[in-house]
Amino acid sequence: MHCKVLVALVTIVLLIGEIHGLQNDESLEDFHPQPRNKADDVLKKLRREVDRAMEKAHKALEDAKRKVNETADKIQNEARSQMQGVEDKLKAELEELKQKAKTAGVNIDDCLKDNEDKLVNLPNQLSEDMVHCVSDKINKAISFAEDALDHVQKIVDEVENIKKEIKDCGHGIHAVKCIAKLAARIEKDITSLPTRIEADVTASVALISQLDKEVEKCASDKVEKCENDGKKILESIAACVAGKLIG
Repeated sequence: MHCKVLVALVTIVLLIGEIHGLQNDESLEDFHPQPRNKADDVLKKLRREVDRAMEKAHKALEDAKRKVNETADKIQNEARSQMQGVEDKLKAELEELKQKAKTAGVNIDDCLKDNEDKLVNLPNQLSEDMVHCVSDKINKAISFAEDALDHVQKIVDEVENIKKEIKDCGHGIHAVKCIAKLAARIEKDITSLPTRIEADVTASVALISQLDKEVEKCASDKVEKCENDGKKILESIAACVAGKLIG
């Protein structure tokens, strides 16, 4: 009987000791709140730095897109003016051919058939082609910017997930170590994450800026084609008219 009582007493003492130990673990963080407080503080600082980097990223990308659009508008206007000059010159030369034929009393309708419409419509057609080409480049710029912002958003999501990681550390002695480790990582992130954002955005802005040359090529190619194709059409008409004048 005494043995049973003794065993029961020992069991009770052990249980009390275990419960007391658990309570000590859980209260440890209450006596040492610094790790959790520090983690919260550095997380707030990280958020501020990332928000600041994100604002700069948006501005840099918007500025880059705006510059490409402005450059595209300027280049297209210049190209249209050049093609209009080509059109005016071709029309003047065509009128000279018509006048020669009229003076000679020669009908050149078959020489003008289809060719005249092609010649007159050439600048407008090539101008439309140029617009499509430039639009593709602008869309590419938008795509570069969107990709960069996607990368930025992933970094923002990383920061938001840290709050959950702190919470997942739980309580007690394990929490103190877990949170201290997170705080140290956050300290590094304060420098590394904004740097990653800046690097991604800088690379994207460089890609967008390079599109200026592609836009210029869209325009110069169409102006050159307008000159060359217009010259060929006019030469074909001139050869036909010359043959009728000789005949």
